[in-house]
Amino acid sequence: MFNNKIIGHDFQKNILLRAARDNVVSHSYLFSGPDGIGKKLIALEFAKLINCQSEKSIDLDTLKSEKCDCGSCNKIDKGVHPDVIYVQYEGVKSIKVEQIREGVEQRLFLKSFEGKFKVVIVDEAHRMSSGAQNAFLKTLEEPPPNSIIILITSAPDTLLPTIRSRCQMVKFNSLAEDLIFEELKKREDLTSEQALICSKLSNGSLGKALMMDAEVIEWRRELIEYLINLKPKSAMRVIGLAEYMPIGSTPEDMEKMTLVFEFISLWLRDLLLIKTDSDRKGITNIDLIEPTMQIAQMWDLDNITDKMGALERTRNDIYNLNANKQLSFENLFIRLAS
Repeated sequence: MFNNKIIGHDFQKNILLRAARDNVVSHSYLFSGPDGIGKKLIALEFAKLINCQSEKSIDLDTLKSEKCDCGSCNKIDKGVHPDVIYVQYEGVKSIKVEQIREGVEQRLFLKSFEGKFKVVIVDEAHRMSSGAQNAFLKTLEEPPPNSIIILITSAPDTLLPTIRSRCQMVKFNSLAEDLIFEELKKREDLTSEQALICSKLSNGSLGKALMMDAEVIEWRRELIEYLINLKPKSAMRVIGLAEYMPIGSTPEDMEKMTLVFEFISLWLRDLLLIKTDSDRKGITNIDLIEPTMQIAQMWDLDNITDKMGALERTRNDIYNLNANKQLSFENLFIRLAS
């Protein structure tokens, strides 16, 4: 019943399959958990399940069956089912009241065309403004018959308590590293070592891992090696590295800047593990263990935690305080070199 390509989350799948089998589907769900772990895919599979036109039984032992070729499932796969609405607001920091009313509420209250249920899936629901959340609350309190709302979020605590209380919570956890590694080994463009590094860099997000390639892995290696070789008072190297950072405002630059912070954070975490964890199984940058161990011998724990704090302050300054990106990176690299 669930796409074989959606790995993990058997407990969550079981909850949804039982609800469909026993005809106790809730009017509203809140799918919460890290980005890129399959919440959207499972929401769409659930929409297929409850609107499926075939008579196949639900197998709770395998949590799956053969791919269904009924008209409803095919339309959902193609994104053209009139009663299954996926709502995503790209390029906006805050979802406004008008967007929720036009994109969700007006469409939700339309009579179903052909499905058993009208399903509205709202991705990144945490980006709803307080006004939009309050407007949406009325719909959650009095949903139209045979309608299902699925909110997807990586930050459930930013939603109003009244919204959370009216939804059935389905919490998704990060995927196990070995599951991601097994998936990545199927890719012909990655070596086994590169697949392992990607699985470690992903933080349990298959979506994030699938976006990485050999070029990104090598770029990460170059970045960390540059940091390892930074010396105090090496002003020219600090400025050179800062100029190498993605400081534009394009989606590509913003995505790359996010990776910069994640890669540096994981490397500093590696240093902590080397200092405190004797088995070192959790080390991410396995191809840089030797030079990282040399740095760990020179830095004490307080020094490493101070650098982690500087990294988080820089991230906050850039994302929330609109600080000058190049100057912020220069200051950060000076702190990392000290």
